[in-house]
Amino acid sequence: MIDKKALRKEMKQRKAALTPEQKATESERVWQHIEQLSCFRQAHHILLYHSLPDELITHNIIERWATQGKEIYLPVVIGDDLVIRRYDHEAMQQGEFNIMEPMGNDIDTEVIQLIIVPGVAFDSNGNRLGRGKGYYDRLLSRTSSTCIGVCYNCQLVDLIPTEPHDHVMQYIVTPQGVIKSPI
Repeated sequence: MIDKKALRKEMKQRKAALTPEQKATESERVWQHIEQLSCFRQAHHILLYHSLPDELITHNIIERWATQGKEIYLPVVIGDDLVIRRYDHEAMQQGEFNIMEPMGNDIDTEVIQLIIVPGVAFDSNGNRLGRGKGYYDRLLSRTSSTCIGVCYNCQLVDLIPTEPHDHVMQYIVTPQGVIKSPI
C-alpha cells in the first residue's frame, strides 16, 4: 500500500523542480481545458481557490472569470473547516496559512455549481490526496456540486490511497487534458 506521507513528500519534490515558466504554462493550459467543459460554461457560481506557491496559479484566472460574468467564490479557513465567501478584489485579507481570503458573509454551499479543487496528487479514478487536514473533504461532504481536481502533470499518479471520508472528483484536469472519473 502506498504511504500518504511518502507520496506527499515525493509530490513536494516534484513540484519544487518546476520552473516558474512551467508553472505558468501548465496552469494556463489547465484553465483553457476547463473553459471548454460544458459544466464550466453552464456554471455561474464557481468556487475556486487563491493559490499557494506550489499550486496551480489562480490569481489571474480569478479575475478573468469574474470579468466574464462568473460569480467567483473562495474558501476561508475558520477553525477546522472551510466556509465560502464571494470574491471581491477590493475586500481581501490575509488569512490562515498566509492565504488571501475574501471578507464578507459566508455563503451556503448550495449556491455553488462548480468547485475547482487543488490537491497534492490525483489519480485517473478521481481520487485526491490533500495536505492531510481534511478541509476540502469536509467541505465537499456538504455539497452536491460538480468537482474538478486540478494539478500539474507531475502530480498525476497511478493510485491514490483512499479512505471512506475521501471525496472523489468528477473530473481531473491536467495540462495534458481532461480525465472523467468513472464515478
